Amino acid sequence: MPFRIKHSVFLISLGAVVVLAALLAKAYIAIYTPNPPRPRGEFAEISVEPGMTVQEIADLLKYKGVIRSAREFIFSAKLLRMEERIQAGVYPLPFGQSNSQLLLRLTTAGASAALITIPEGLISYEIAQLLQQEIGLDSALFMKAVFDSAMRAKNNITAPSLEGYLFPDSYHFYREMRPDWIVQRMVKRFCQVFDSSFQAAAAALNMSMNEAVTLASIIEGEMQNPYEDRIISAVYHNRLKKGMLLQADPTIQYVISNNRRRLYRSDLAIESPYNTYLHPGLPPGPVCNPGKRSLHAALNPAPVPYLFMVSQGDGTHAFSMNLTDHLLAKARLDSIRVVLALSQKAARDSLLQN
Repeated sequence: MPFRIKHSVFLISLGAVVVLAALLAKAYIAIYTPNPPRPRGEFAEISVEPGMTVQEIADLLKYKGVIRSAREFIFSAKLLRMEERIQAGVYPLPFGQSNSQLLLRLTTAGASAALITIPEGLISYEIAQLLQQEIGLDSALFMKAVFDSAMRAKNNITAPSLEGYLFPDSYHFYREMRPDWIVQRMVKRFCQVFDSSFQAAAAALNMSMNEAVTLASIIEGEMQNPYEDRIISAVYHNRLKKGMLLQADPTIQYVISNNRRRLYRSDLAIESPYNTYLHPGLPPGPVCNPGKRSLHAALNPAPVPYLFMVSQGDGTHAFSMNLTDHLLAKARLDSIRVVLALSQKAARDSLLQN
């Protein structure tokens, strides 16, 4: 009898150990085993809204292909006591990470990512330089993606490149992200902004999306005072209607894009399809990456008759309806520049004498 009792106790203990080992193995697999991988540098963008439950988050991750099992993710979150610590936000999540790694990202609100703000009006190579500086991105591969025809086709973009479609915004980017994924993320953001209302406005003006974005990029390049956006737009719309050359300086800046500087008269003679001093109409594609304000202005020109504008040197423009008034405004600007140059020279001379 004692033997039978000892044998039963042993079997029960052994069974408990086996069950415990199985549970530990299950926990280890659920928490630490990598989820299904994809090519290195590919990410899924997940938007966690305020108030979302861990079940809803797990279902979203499963739908996006980031995790293999919603049940395992929830089990991991509860076991690690992290289900209540997941924070709302937009997360670019890599494939092939374990649930513990994913939970760490989701509970630190992107702390391991760099929040990078892309300003309006940058040219694509300037964005590449910024990202190279911030996250060590390979700028050459970034530019290769900008000019990738397959990516343009995928996004139904008919421009010569994705210049103009890299939407200026704040993004969470990680060092291990592939450059083409980052380009696609920025284009996706553009498509979200240039929605059906923008498309309808473009159609009403008989403009293609590429024409609208190209005009917006010129407005972005010209605009220093945001309150002039729709007036600048009107100048170009009016010139286009009359068949006048646009003579837009931002298009020349794009031609000499590796050397942003003050333009010289000789620059206006550079042969390029983007040179609007030589070729009528809009250039083949955008000359920078415009923001939402410039996109809106391009499709909503102010009801004004202006055909000319010239910078006044203070961030605003003088607008004119005819060439005579335009030349007078330009002469005033030139005289201001002369006075400024003379005063600067006098200041330098005074310093040298002292």
